[in-house]
Amino acid sequence: MKQTRTGIWTKKSYGKIVSLHHRFLICICTLFCYILFAILLFTLLQAEEFSEKKPDLTLSNFFSEGWKFGQWEEPKQAPDQAPRFRLLKIPATVFEREVRMNYSFTNNGDRGKIDEHEWEFEFEMPISRRLLLEIEPTIVSLSPNNGNDHSGIGDTSLITRVMLLETRNTTFLSILDVKFPTGDEDLGLGSGMTTISPGVGMWRDLGRRFAFHGFFGLDIPAGGKTDDDPDTTVVYGTALTKTITPKDAPFFGNLTLFVELNGSSDVGTDDDTTVVSILPGVRWNLGHEFWLMPGIEFPVIGQDEFDSRIWFSVLKDF
Repeated sequence: MKQTRTGIWTKKSYGKIVSLHHRFLICICTLFCYILFAILLFTLLQAEEFSEKKPDLTLSNFFSEGWKFGQWEEPKQAPDQAPRFRLLKIPATVFEREVRMNYSFTNNGDRGKIDEHEWEFEFEMPISRRLLLEIEPTIVSLSPNNGNDHSGIGDTSLITRVMLLETRNTTFLSILDVKFPTGDEDLGLGSGMTTISPGVGMWRDLGRRFAFHGFFGLDIPAGGKTDDDPDTTVVYGTALTKTITPKDAPFFGNLTLFVELNGSSDVGTDDDTTVVSILPGVRWNLGHEFWLMPGIEFPVIGQDEFDSRIWFSVLKDF
């Protein structure tokens, strides 16, 4: 009897070890690919000659313009133009050089089973006019209905953005987000699987200091997927902004009102879920490129997924 129990325990332990080993290999291989890509690209950037006049970035000059290392700088904003910056939930559709702390509180999440606090720390660095790298570690605190509160490190994202088109009024870029399962799945702090998320985003100045943001992407599990997880999640979003004050206005520079509409649709499960939410918010510059951005999110489709979500972002451009 002891030998039988020992054999069962050994098989379970071996399965866990193999699973952890598999995740570790995925993380190492992905990180190696990023490092190799950065080294090869750095060689290309160093070889490119600097040009005083920076032409628009288009698909026709994709390989010849915008790859110079350290050439990125924030595009100049005309008085009648909407500023280019990221909002709260919709993935970034422009380049920014900044550090940011995003806080969100989800009320009655997971169909009313749990309240969740999440702190997301972001570091965004444009390597050139064409390439931006970003890292996003998270801390999660959960308060389930059973009272078993717990908190800790959540999953971590490594993001690459490549600018495909950049003109005075328009940006169009590609995004590749790789999320690593650094959070504890058993405690609900992480997903327990590696997810690869390709997508495209667009920003467009509409005139009169209005701007449009749009995004479309996929979340594809690459490791650690279970039968209950969707094969793919389609993610989409759009936003409209209106800037009221100039950037140099004291304490309320570039005061901008915005409304986001974000959605996600699962594909490949018995009960595919679609959630669409609306998120109004405001963003302004306190001075010295120090920004604040609060907002509140409500579901309009899939209303049983959560009641509401409060957002607050503090960021510093540099």
